[in-house]
Amino acid sequence: MERRLDPASRVAPRRPRLLPHDWRGQAGMSIVLWIGAFFMVIPFVWMLTTSLSRKADVSMPRTPSLWPPDPSLFNYMIATDKLPILRLYLNSLIVVGASTAGYLFFCSLAGYAFAKGRFPFKSTLFILFLATLFIPFETRMIPLYLFMVQVHLTNTYLALILPFLAGGFGTFLMRQTIANIPDELVDAARVDGASEFRIFWTIILPLCRPTLATLAILNVIWRWNDVLWPLLVTSDTDMYTVTQGLALEGHSQGTYTGVALATAVLAIGPVVVAYLFLQRYVIRSVVSSGVKG
Repeated sequence: MERRLDPASRVAPRRPRLLPHDWRGQAGMSIVLWIGAFFMVIPFVWMLTTSLSRKADVSMPRTPSLWPPDPSLFNYMIATDKLPILRLYLNSLIVVGASTAGYLFFCSLAGYAFAKGRFPFKSTLFILFLATLFIPFETRMIPLYLFMVQVHLTNTYLALILPFLAGGFGTFLMRQTIANIPDELVDAARVDGASEFRIFWTIILPLCRPTLATLAILNVIWRWNDVLWPLLVTSDTDMYTVTQGLALEGHSQGTYTGVALATAVLAIGPVVVAYLFLQRYVIRSVVSSGVKG
């Protein structure tokens, strides 16, 4: 006999209805975030629009506007007058690019050793390595400068790059990410005869792309905006970075509002654009890395 199903059993189960406070909480959170984003973005919009207004040098606009009343690149021409702006950007690109590449390589290599390596006192060494995060750079700056003087590296790219090729924060973040990778992948590669560096290069690094992108954008921001260390180890104008050159040489153009804001846009513009393209990797890496002991 053909078995008949009860019509009531064919009805799909109902999804649980959201409680009233659920959507209200989400809506309230969205409103708060939009308000916070608005107040964070408005100063940057005002800075950009004012830098494009020639009248800003005569009378500072008191009400922020979304579009300059008299669009002009006059302030940028004044800000870059008598400045080798292309040379400044080239120096910054060399320093930021080389230091970021080295930072990603050495931090991920150290993170792989602490996450998957097997050697005595690994946990103790990792804690000691993290303890360097509590030492401010200002306390290490003078010994580093004296070292650069002794090895005759002042006014060179190496002086701007070498102190930032590794760091405790990058090693910690990479270690947390690599620790979440299954040990079976590493053990299988070892059984197949792969060397540790080949495992690191072909297996570990491709799985850490979001974290690497996060470290890259953070290091770009740190190195691009750095003024104190370049000011200490370089005195030749041909070695100035963008922020250093605009900070030291830009004051000769006066204290006009439009010119000052144009200088600020030239200094922070590239890192803002880079962050807008890579911001999704920052959130993805924070979610995927977690905190694993």
